[in-house]
Amino acid sequence: MAYEVVLVGLGVLFFLAFGNGANDVGKSVVSLMIDPETAEFRQSYKALMWGGIFSGIGSIAAILIAGRLFSIFTPQSLLLTVPGSLFVLNVLIGAAAWVLIGTLLRVPVSTTHAIIGSIIIQAAYLFGAASLEWNFLIWRILLPLAAGPLAAVFGAYLLSRLSRRGPEQAQGPEIDHSKLRASAAEWGSAAAVSFGRGINDAPKMAALGAFFLLGSAMGSSLLPYLIVSLAFVAGSLVWGDRVARGLIGHTRHLHPGQRIKAHMATAALVSAGAYFGDPFSTTQVAAGANAGAGKKKRHMLRSSLHGMALAWLVTLPAAGLLAVAASILTARIWIP
Repeated sequence: MAYEVVLVGLGVLFFLAFGNGANDVGKSVVSLMIDPETAEFRQSYKALMWGGIFSGIGSIAAILIAGRLFSIFTPQSLLLTVPGSLFVLNVLIGAAAWVLIGTLLRVPVSTTHAIIGSIIIQAAYLFGAASLEWNFLIWRILLPLAAGPLAAVFGAYLLSRLSRRGPEQAQGPEIDHSKLRASAAEWGSAAAVSFGRGINDAPKMAALGAFFLLGSAMGSSLLPYLIVSLAFVAGSLVWGDRVARGLIGHTRHLHPGQRIKAHMATAALVSAGAYFGDPFSTTQVAAGANAGAGKKKRHMLRSSLHGMALAWLVTLPAAGLLAVAASILTARIWIP
């Protein structure tokens, strides 16, 4: 494998994780960036740093927790043919380009759908659809992706039904203490979501980065995880407010107690998915949890379904086409 391809591949891995941190961390801490008086967006680098740090910690913890998810996203598991280094490089380019475009446009994007789209469409273009391990793709990746948001809706709704009262219902002299507890719970639940995002998303990207290190002196998964962790934090601080600013309108329908329940459902589901090897989309799971926790369920569910449709009908094919374009370009630069 050409040394320059390894360096470029790890560099693109950084930009993919940077885009993921910018696009996803803001979603995790958007509730901490709502002005309590006006219910409008309030810039808070403290909240972005909070989410970025816990996402980074989650990505490192994924080395111990999410081994099954890492193995699922190794290129060798998804293709019947052995992919080359340029194929994996193009997957990273296609996914990174689309996630960064979405972040610049302030649109929440599913990194998981971008990666899968880059793999499926590029493989079909280069080798034919028969080159893909379809049974594995359908049962281990596509079905969990589709089921994740529905499970989140049910989980958040169940939490709402089981809880007796929210922090906003406190009365009398306990109200100040209740507000303090609610604030601590909201920061804690946002940290849990950020951590869950880290352990769920990092293995998907690190598995692609580790492909470039096979057979080399650096043939360890630690380096890709470190790159992803650093990029998570950097992305959250540099562009983390872009997507969060656009999501304020969706979260203002939830009071603090409902946001905490949605965070709890999201964190539990994506963390369990990382451990058991179910590649949930954290973006769609969070949207489903918001719909299940909110009182305006019809409005929130419609918004969640809209986001799901965009991920399957726009993100997946768009990232795949970008990967195909990258394959045409890189084939002229490097001889496979």
